[in-house]
This record gives sequence, structure tokens and C-alpha cells, in this order.
Amino acid sequence: MVYLKPPGYGEMFTELGYGDLVRRARAGESYASLAKDFPAELLARVCAIGTADQVRDRIAKYHQAGADHIALVPCTAEDPAGSSVLTALKEQA
Repeated sequence: MVYLKPPGYGEMFTELGYGDLVRRARAGESYASLAKDFPAELLARVCAIGTADQVRDRIAKYHQAGADHIALVPCTAEDPAGSSVLTALKEQA
């Protein structure tokens, strides 16, 4: 939710149809309050989330769309699921 406020990111989310969340974030609404209305489909539209195969598919789509570099970051440093996905993707490379 921290990405709703900054210039550029907020405009991108607004173009995707989430301008209300951007306006609320920029008006100072708490992250806890915003989280209640944060739709999972928003993450699916801007992130590579899911299983290793789903992430591989999304990365391929990013490359097909012209991306030169993709950054992969697990949700937290101690996220075992994130670690598993990064390990699986590393083995593929």
C-alpha cells in the first residue's frame, strides 16, 4: 500500500481503475484501513505472484511485453514460500 502514494505509482494505479485507493492513501488514510479495501486482483495485475510455474509464466509475459529486467522479491526475508519460489526460479535460469 505504500506504493499508492508516490508520484508515478499512484497514477499507474489510478489508470488501472484504483484511483479511489490512491486518493485515500494520499489523503493520509491509515494502511490498516486501506488494507481492508485492497483488492487481491490489484496485486495480480502488477505483480508476479503464485506458484513457481505461475511466476515463470508472468515473467515470460513481462519479457514478451518488452521488459529487459525483472526484480523478484519475496514478501519478507523470512517467507518460506517466497524462498521456495526464488530457489525454483534460480534452478530454471
